[in-house]
Amino acid sequence: MKKSLAYLSLFLSSLLTIINGINVPISATDDLNTISSINNYKDILSMDDSPLKVMILTNLALKYARQNNQKKALKILAKAQQISLQLTDNYQQIVSLTRVAQTYGEISNRENALASLNLAKEKTKQIKDKSLQASLLLNIALEYEKLGKIETANNIYQQSQTIKAQISQPQLEFPFEQTPTKFQIGLLANVNSFRNTTATFGFDVNYEKQWEISDILLNGTAFIGYDSDRTFNKFRPTGLINSVYRHHFDKEWSFFTNALITANQEFFASQNDDDDLSILGNLLFGGGYNLWRGETPSNSVDLQLGLGGIYEYDFFDGEKRRNQLSPALGILLQSRGFKLGNAELNHILAIIPALNDLENYTITSDSNLSIPLSEKWSFTNRLFVRYRNQLIEKDNPKVQFFFSTGVQYTF
Repeated sequence: MKKSLAYLSLFLSSLLTIINGINVPISATDDLNTISSINNYKDILSMDDSPLKVMILTNLALKYARQNNQKKALKILAKAQQISLQLTDNYQQIVSLTRVAQTYGEISNRENALASLNLAKEKTKQIKDKSLQASLLLNIALEYEKLGKIETANNIYQQSQTIKAQISQPQLEFPFEQTPTKFQIGLLANVNSFRNTTATFGFDVNYEKQWEISDILLNGTAFIGYDSDRTFNKFRPTGLINSVYRHHFDKEWSFFTNALITANQEFFASQNDDDDLSILGNLLFGGGYNLWRGETPSNSVDLQLGLGGIYEYDFFDGEKRRNQLSPALGILLQSRGFKLGNAELNHILAIIPALNDLENYTITSDSNLSIPLSEKWSFTNRLFVRYRNQLIEKDNPKVQFFFSTGVQYTF
């Protein structure tokens, strides 16, 4: 009871914030004359999609439910939810989905009510105004409590309280706010059989952590490839690890370490023969300067300059062609957490010449675009382009690229 009163008190204090966030009224008592005058379902559907249209549909659904026409009421609410999801404004989507959930609850359809609330809760992550986000979460918590989901309601209530507390505190530009660990894993597999049989099985791992004055980003990929036509090494392992660590001195300057290790990656190899072996690794240390920072420290663009070494090993046609360690200069432009709508882009552009042979240099561009499918799953696309100025095998192209696509799960 005390928790409910706390919800109600905070809800009333937040109501003005919600109302000011949208031009269309959201209260069930708003524009009653308009609602009562529109009872024809087809007339309602002919209206432009808006929160008002959703409100009219939910009120019409209630009328049918009170007349014991549950089937018609559910059909109308399903349409109202569909319209809610098609609204372009995130705030309008959340308000409309919450209204639909509330109506489902009023006609005792708990399963659909919870489904609509879950959608509304997920959409709150896209609200940039923290005060508005907290108010919306509080409203959603109240609806969960009405449906008997007390633990879920309490968790969302605490989340709303945390956001409100953060708003009331002065935000320090530095040190940064520590964020939860982000760990993702993706799986991939393909099999093809015609005159020969080929198969690839593998996984990729992404790890990201932000502390107050430091952060780390690690991307790893491992494959096992099988080809029945190979004379040797029918099973061929492939691996790649790319990591960046930053220690921040202030909001602009940082010390960085960049490490890249790859084995048998075709887009790093001197020659792409199945029985060859190619290893490339580099380790760079240096300073970085922040060019842009978004809402969190993880949303950033840094220019980095460092020194280190490159190790190159190439074995093909039964002969070791290269086995050397060279001092190197690294110039990197690193973009992390760059928002493109709902999608997120991570990109590293690197120019790395060997200091003992300026003709031996590489330019690489590694782009990762992640598109959320749900709270945990995302659709990922990676494009890697590499230019290698000095070739061992003259027939090889200097430019190589690699594209992969798949799904990832976030823990």
